[in-house]
Amino acid sequence: MQPKYRFYPSLLDKFEQYLRSDEEVDSFWNIDNETGEYKKTAEEIEEEKKQSLLDSINRVPFDSEAADKGTAFNEIVDCLVHGKKPEPDAKVQLISDKETNIIQARINGRHFLFDLSWCMAVAEYFKGSVSQLFVCATIQTKYGLVEMYGYIDELRWDIVYDIKTTSKYDFGKYAHGWQRHVYPYCLIESGQMESVKAFEYTAYQLKGGTSRTPLISGTCFPEYYVYNHKQTVKLLTNHCERFIEFLEENRALITDNKIFGGENN
Repeated sequence: MQPKYRFYPSLLDKFEQYLRSDEEVDSFWNIDNETGEYKKTAEEIEEEKKQSLLDSINRVPFDSEAADKGTAFNEIVDCLVHGKKPEPDAKVQLISDKETNIIQARINGRHFLFDLSWCMAVAEYFKGSVSQLFVCATIQTKYGLVEMYGYIDELRWDIVYDIKTTSKYDFGKYAHGWQRHVYPYCLIESGQMESVKAFEYTAYQLKGGTSRTPLISGTCFPEYYVYNHKQTVKLLTNHCERFIEFLEENRALITDNKIFGGENN
């Protein structure tokens, strides 16, 4: 049966952030240190989250140094884990030098310098993993069949890992993320695995990358979640149905119809 909708985890994350936009009103960044007043109203924050979600749905190009740095780091880890070199036309170009302990990464015109020894230690953590594994499965909702898909960063035995990079880490930072539900669900429902033990957001708080300390390294903060398939089915079904309701209410604002099962009208 042809799916009526097609979602990937970061879209579900964006929708989650939109639903929780009111929680950001009282966050430290939204309060003026001098006056104690809000910088943005709840309505303004909600509208920004909605536009960000619509931009993602419509695949509006987004330029981000932080995202490029994270992509470069993921590529470095995968190459070191599997002892491979990136393709000549790869998005991320890498050059390593053991004598200087530097691995250079170039992406979208940006240039990053990573601490090679640190990257090798990170790669050791994921030794034996399957990297960038594509998964896809469907879930039935009251509004029709939804296909979910995406790429798992690392899969080792029965634990799924997603590598995150951040400039500041707080405990539970990814508690509301949907990758920890989507990827294990897809592995089981597609028949690739019979069961999944857990999902780990392996977060790295990065430091360096400045003129004074050019080499980028970081500290690992793993967030480990035991996987419960029965619970995930309920949570995913509910979240997908709420997202579908949003999509249909805002259908006139959606220009990329791939989310509607790839339809052209």
